[in-house]
Amino acid sequence: PANINDTVYATLCAEFNGTLYKSEVLEYSVAKYCYNMLTKYPGDDYASLRTLLVDLLNYGASAQIYTNHNTENLANNALTDAQVQWGTQEKPIYSTVQNKDFAVIENPTATFKSAGLNLEKAITLRFKIQAENVDNLTVVVETDKYIWQIPSTDFEALADGGYYVYFSGLNAAQMQDTVYVTVYEGDNIVSNTLSYSIESYAYSKQTSTDEKLTSILEAMIKYGNSAKAFAG
Repeated sequence: PANINDTVYATLCAEFNGTLYKSEVLEYSVAKYCYNMLTKYPGDDYASLRTLLVDLLNYGASAQIYTNHNTENLANNALTDAQVQWGTQEKPIYSTVQNKDFAVIENPTATFKSAGLNLEKAITLRFKIQAENVDNLTVVVETDKYIWQIPSTDFEALADGGYYVYFSGLNAAQMQDTVYVTVYEGDNIVSNTLSYSIESYAYSKQTSTDEKLTSILEAMIKYGNSAKAFAG
């Protein structure tokens, strides 16, 4: 998200009879697309699209500030006063589904120590687990429609003996969707099931004194809500 105002330079290349041919360089960015679409579809018939595009630009700008990336050229700087009003104005009301014991088993050998987000590069869910041996473990992430499996080879070992497990399978319109996370050893469940959502993290941080964090989370949830509304 912090890169949506970064320019990408694309060149089409082809070799024919030993000669390399190149097209003119195309310069583009996510922000440029957003501004083009706002100009092309300014009417009220496209209100949900307008809101989505402005919220995306605001989210990108807050991510730039959060990561200290290209802050002299924020993604939303070129919005007109009228376009600013097309974005979500109301402060979101957060809800949480976080529960480390959504489903329990007897004598679990793996436990969830925490759940949260990594916001540096994308909206990535991050779970910390503790287990004596993770060699044959798999973390299974489920929604009402989909299932993902994360093998132990993708776990990140920590100095305290725990492990981080990262998951980025949700899209912008799914920030309120509940994921159910369980550790398996082979076909056997070896942990209680954790329920969580992207919005649950925003809920847990809403009283934080870190203004950069609370700002990016507010912009992120606004963007998620408008993406969900646009997707219908």
